[in-house]
Amino acid sequence: MRSRFVVPALLLCAVWSTMGRPARAAGEPHLFVVTWNLMRGSTAALELDSPWSADVDLEFVGTQAVVRHYFGNHYVVNSAAGTIQVIDPATFETTLTFSVGTGSNPHDIVLIDSATAYVSRYDSALLYKVDPTSGALLGTIDLSAFADGDGLPEMSTMALDRNHLFVQIQRLDRALTGNPVPPSYLAVIDVTTDELVDPTAPSADAASVGAKAGPPGIALRGTNPSLRMHRDSRARRLFVGMPGVRLDVSGGIEEIDLDALSSLGFMFDEENSIGDLGAFVMVTPDLGYAVGHTDITESSHLFMFTREEGRVTNELYLTFDIIRSMAYDPATALLFFPDSGALVPGIHVHDTLTNEGQVRAPVPTGLQPRDLVVARDTTTGGVTDLEVTGFDPRTGTLAISWKSACGVSDHNIVWGRLQDVGTYQYSGRDCGIGATGSYDQFKPGGDSYFFIVAGMDAAGVEGSYGVRNDWSERPPDLEPQACSSIQDLSFSCDSN
Repeated sequence: MRSRFVVPALLLCAVWSTMGRPARAAGEPHLFVVTWNLMRGSTAALELDSPWSADVDLEFVGTQAVVRHYFGNHYVVNSAAGTIQVIDPATFETTLTFSVGTGSNPHDIVLIDSATAYVSRYDSALLYKVDPTSGALLGTIDLSAFADGDGLPEMSTMALDRNHLFVQIQRLDRALTGNPVPPSYLAVIDVTTDELVDPTAPSADAASVGAKAGPPGIALRGTNPSLRMHRDSRARRLFVGMPGVRLDVSGGIEEIDLDALSSLGFMFDEENSIGDLGAFVMVTPDLGYAVGHTDITESSHLFMFTREEGRVTNELYLTFDIIRSMAYDPATALLFFPDSGALVPGIHVHDTLTNEGQVRAPVPTGLQPRDLVVARDTTTGGVTDLEVTGFDPRTGTLAISWKSACGVSDHNIVWGRLQDVGTYQYSGRDCGIGATGSYDQFKPGGDSYFFIVAGMDAAGVEGSYGVRNDWSERPPDLEPQACSSIQDLSFSCDSN
């Protein structure tokens, strides 16, 4: 979120057997793919640039599996087996497998840090908190308040923003129709306390009058929240796919305000889609790619859409199977689309800059590709909530604070004259002001100034300087005397 704070003379801008494992260097970027059919599951890895060479049958996994990547490891969620499988990307060998409950049907895992993770369990009312290094159970969070009459909330995919964990709550009527019982929700959990957050709870003064009706969390306009969500931390938005009931075209992509913890309604309506809405990715805050499913013949249509037009602008690819995942690599602007319906199953590669396919036929993955993730070291995110906390008029020294960016080891501050804010001409900088979210020795001078705090990683690479009102990036400081002339936003840790 961008924030501005004005003090005298200042403007702020916060503003089966394993076959021939590849000899890959630890941490080498790649596309990791979970492949499976009804009989068995395996994995594959592709290069992230042409010719996208693939290694297949790397490691066994379960059927009905999905994959996530955190802190240098692959985490495979084996739904049917009720297990989490940890795979080392350097060797593609399993280093740990642990159970999260037989019959619990886990759908997702989110790591808070290397020793703390949450696992959503679809056939249970208890969300698990685990140590992913051992599988030890650290605690449970009861989500039964969200359940419909069958006692299960149907918790599915999750997303993390700062200290808030968002959990999709589908509320399916298993006894009768199998359809969602409105409303569906996002449960919000404060990971510092493991308590449910109720965005519309009454204040303490109003508590004696009575609490609001319904369970805590964010009530959604659509129903049946499904598949991966997209978070844009700089725009402070979370996008949620809401396919609703099959073939009723009542769903869409719902937009959540991450600061207000409230729904803003549909950003893209399913009635403007090609069939039922499936997986989607946002490549900018305004441009996305999504999959539509049709029923005449079981098929998936890859299409592009824009927020401004609110409709399909270009159909790009068709395959005869139901596709439930895609992966986008911001560093290369490539979209990877798993085609499990092709005669030779594999990955289709699409360039989002030219809007053209990059391969004549899908890159083979052995078994049918079902889920995939880009495995690449993240780059530093953007600082938020910058504010002045003190001012000494005798010395002209300011004390400032901010919420640190993800992935930082230090911060820099740059500033310029207020009259140059429109062009972001920087005239000064303080380098290496610390890893904490505060600085009390800022002395820009006696004129009127704007200033920006940027995060920096251990290699001295800067992250985002924030975005303008149109969500375009502010330019970095490139003067010869700048703290760092290198800025890398290719795989920012504050977007996913």
